Parts: sequence; C-alpha cells; structure tokens
Amino acid sequence: MSCNRTAIVTGGSGGIGSEICKRLARDGYRVVVHYGTDRQAAERVVREITDFSGVVIARSADITDEDAIENMFESTFTEFGSVDIVVANAGTGSGGPIEQVELADFKKVVAVNFVGAFLTLREAARRLSDGGRLIFVSSQLAERPRMGTGVYSATKAGIDAMLISMSHELGTRGITVNSVRPGATEPGMFAESDEERKEFFRNLSPFKRLGHPNDIAAVVSFLASADAAWVTGQHIRADGGSSN
Repeated sequence: MSCNRTAIVTGGSGGIGSEICKRLARDGYRVVVHYGTDRQAAERVVREITDFSGVVIARSADITDEDAIENMFESTFTEFGSVDIVVANAGTGSGGPIEQVELADFKKVVAVNFVGAFLTLREAARRLSDGGRLIFVSSQLAERPRMGTGVYSATKAGIDAMLISMSHELGTRGITVNSVRPGATEPGMFAESDEERKEFFRNLSPFKRLGHPNDIAAVVSFLASADAAWVTGQHIRADGGSSN
C-alpha cells in the first residue's frame, strides 16, 4: 500500500513512538521520525522502515523551542510537499508526591509535556492539510491520576482539554483531533519500573498483562485513517480495560 500523505511523529525514536512510525509506514504514509537527542535510536527506526521499502526521514528538534518546531514542519513540507498527520507523542515523566517534587523537575515535565505539546499542536494546526489528522498520545493517568503522578497527569489532562477546543477550531477544514490514552506499556516509560509495580498494573487489566507499543500504534493507525473521519474530540482509552 502507498499513498501521498505524510505523517510527523514526535518522539518517534522511543518505544511507543517507534512502533507508531513503523505502523504508519506500513500503512503507506511517508513518515518523519522526530527525535530529541537519541540519533542512533532514530536511525535504527529509519533502517527498519527502509527495510520494508517505507519512505522515511529522521529530523531532530527540541520540541520546547518554537523555532525548532517550525523548522521541522517547514523541512517536512519542503521534502514531501504536505503535512497530513501529526502524532504528538514526545513526552517525559517524573513521579513522586507533590510535596516532594522539586521545582526543576516540575518545570522539566511541564516544558516537554505541556509547552512542547502545545508548540507541536499549534504548528500542526497551521500546517496540516485539509482533511488531516491530529493525534495526541496522552495517558490513562490524565483521567485517573494515581499517587505520585500528579504533575505528569496534570500535563496530559491539560493538553487533552486543549484538544477538545481544537477539534471545534479545525473541524471546518475536515481535520480530526483526538487523543489516545495508553495504560502501563512496556517498552515505554514503564520499562524502568520494578517488577512489583509492573505486576500491580498487570493485575489491573482483565488480560493480566502490560500493554505493548503495538497496541497503541494500532489505535493511532485507525485514527489516522479515512475510516476515522467521523471521530473527533475524543480521548480513546487503549489500556486493556485497566481503567474500568
């Protein structure tokens, strides 16, 4: 399958992001693998996509830098002639009770998860082709925060609220705006958790397992497709039933 549509995936070199990139490439999209500093990981994703004849490039950008985000979108447009799907996946996490969170850690999470996501979404709103797709990789914790997740949960919930407004703002152009809310997923941010914590989250799901990045990529694939043209302003749970 091939098409003339282009997808930018921020955080495309990470666990969930890399699977999203590969899935969209297999769906026939031209893919831009965004990365922050891990060039080797991004190049590995590019090689994997190239191996099955996908069309792909890697681009580095500090998503908290307004000019860097604008330049990434501009270079994508120059390379491929359009930006049709944007998956805002880049993020970072920092846990702990609010009373113990250092201001520097708070600012880092807000800079990446809120400011960085905002800059990505704003540039997507300016650049997306009519009929495009804007997808934010949020978290189950946006809806159901747990002890020690307050800062992270707040940043994800804040962007989810922004998306509802954007779905109304961009709907007249046929652009859908949605988020995916993964549960505990490995590999991903959950990869560094200890076995006791992993077991706790496995037992929250009726499937008794953690999510896999492929589970999230499949939902993103649907939201990016023509079949999802009537789905907008939604937060799609992809958490194996663990929030029920």
